[in-house]
Amino acid sequence: MTNISPSESQVLLTHFDWNLQRLNEVIKQEQNDYFKGAALQRFRHTYDITIKVLRSFAKCQGLPCQTDEQCFETAITNGWMERILDIKELIKDYQLINQKPKQNAENIHKKLEAYHKAFSYLFKQLKKVS
Repeated sequence: MTNISPSESQVLLTHFDWNLQRLNEVIKQEQNDYFKGAALQRFRHTYDITIKVLRSFAKCQGLPCQTDEQCFETAITNGWMERILDIKELIKDYQLINQKPKQNAENIHKKLEAYHKAFSYLFKQLKKVS
């Protein structure tokens, strides 16, 4: 009996799910500076794994996914993600929280629930096609 290792996409989906759960937990926490910072950090991790998952799925299906924007557009075009938010704004927010010092943290924090919803939909769709 041989053990079959899970595909890269399956492993990444597991990590994606874990990150989505942690992001959801921290969004629901008390809104103080500590938890807002933790939520932004969790958003950064979730965004990173989202891009990795999209690249993996796109590669398996021979679809374009060179830039973050192209990855999100591929996800929308293939029905994996709804066009419920501005992709360019999402990418810009990710870039802003990676700057030192963090810029617009309060404004970005207010969008985290919408970003979580979009990422959760993406996760459910990718689970269906995997």
